[in-house]
Amino acid sequence: MNDTFGGILASRAVPPWLPRDAQDARMFSYWAQILFFIMALIWFVIGIAWIAVGISETRGGTVAFGFVGLIVAVVCGLAGIFLKKSVIDDLDHGRFHDAKMGCIVWGIIGVAAFILPTILLLIAYMKISDLLMPHAPQYSPYAPGTAVGQQQPQQPYQQAPPQQPAVQPQQAPPQPQYQHKDQKYQMMKCKNCGVQFPAFMANCPNCGAPKD
Repeated sequence: MNDTFGGILASRAVPPWLPRDAQDARMFSYWAQILFFIMALIWFVIGIAWIAVGISETRGGTVAFGFVGLIVAVVCGLAGIFLKKSVIDDLDHGRFHDAKMGCIVWGIIGVAAFILPTILLLIAYMKISDLLMPHAPQYSPYAPGTAVGQQQPQQPYQQAPPQQPAVQPQQAPPQPQYQHKDQKYQMMKCKNCGVQFPAFMANCPNCGAPKD
């Protein structure tokens, strides 16, 4: 299609490397260019018709209105041509700021084309604005080491339960043993060395002599 119109009409194919918002803006700009050419054709027909009617009926006002229609047709045609160069080509080459300004200029001129191209270029302007606007992060990332620092206090609480059984009051009651020491046993005196020792012992703890 570019070869047919000598590069005047933009290609409908969207470059795949463009961001999503830029692709949408290019699509709306493409249809705005189509509307400019359609409106140029419509205004041309209206202008010729009014000129013909004015000449046939000898009405100067009708003829003047017909010439205005021809001028508007030329404006719409030029707007469609330069829209490709100043908006669509800039989008294809990544010149998004220039394309955004072009949308404003040709959007104002689009009022002459029944405002239809203006609406599409306004949408394209908003898409480019979203593309150039720095988006806020959807979440606040943790600072380095923050997540680790939050997990460290949990470790003592997780390890504390297994340590509790190690210090239980049931493991340290050697009370029966002390009670045996405090008990008073029947004592007897060794016949060999004279040392006293409990009667339940078979031998003297001092000299080893049997108690009998």
